[in-house]
Amino acid sequence: MSPFFFPAPKKMIFFDMNNTLVDRRQCFDSAFTEVLGDYTGRWEQEDGAASPENALQIYKQEWQKLRKLRPRGHRPSEEMRIACLEKALDAFPISVNETFAKGFFEQIEETEGNYVRLFPGVEETLAALGERYKLAVISNGSRKRLERDIGRLRLSSFFPEKLLFSSTKNGPRKPHPGLYRTALKETGIAPGQGVMVGNSWKNDIIGSTRCGLDAVWIYPPHVKKISQRKVGRQKVIIVRSVKQLVHVL
Repeated sequence: MSPFFFPAPKKMIFFDMNNTLVDRRQCFDSAFTEVLGDYTGRWEQEDGAASPENALQIYKQEWQKLRKLRPRGHRPSEEMRIACLEKALDAFPISVNETFAKGFFEQIEETEGNYVRLFPGVEETLAALGERYKLAVISNGSRKRLERDIGRLRLSSFFPEKLLFSSTKNGPRKPHPGLYRTALKETGIAPGQGVMVGNSWKNDIIGSTRCGLDAVWIYPPHVKKISQRKVGRQKVIIVRSVKQLVHVL
């Protein structure tokens, strides 16, 4: 047992999926440009202003802008996505409405599977941790995409289907405690026997510690290599990358 969590006996590690194990941002960027390229490939471009690559950059800039302006608890992400898409496609002869946006983002989600990639060191880290702990996934992503990605990345030996927990099948979205409680109940793990690993402070760390789980926050900009803090009664270890998990678990 790692000294970071000693003397509590840990039996299971729960992982977030997107942007913890999988580089989902890179997947989205590649899928966005491919899908938009399929829409616009038949049109002649007089200049580079109306390129899929430029549209992606505008979309991401608008997303960051709206995130900063969004009051806590207001403006759902679906509304934000449509507003950002309208800005991104302003240079194209495309009418962006709710129906178009729904179909466009569904195509992106399907296409992302072609680009799904693990962060460096994930497989080696899971193999090392799997020798000492049971491993599971708790994800806000769709169940269909979660199972697809696990299969394509050949992670089924680490995460069998019964240890995949998603908001679309097992309950509310993180950070709501319902999803964590379902995972604990179905695995037979007491909160003190588990650790949650994720990149989102709100969804993964705050959500899990409220349910009595200790946690590891993967935060690449962290100044120190490894540090720890308390959230309520729970211990949170902060690391820069997934490869450091073998040193804290």
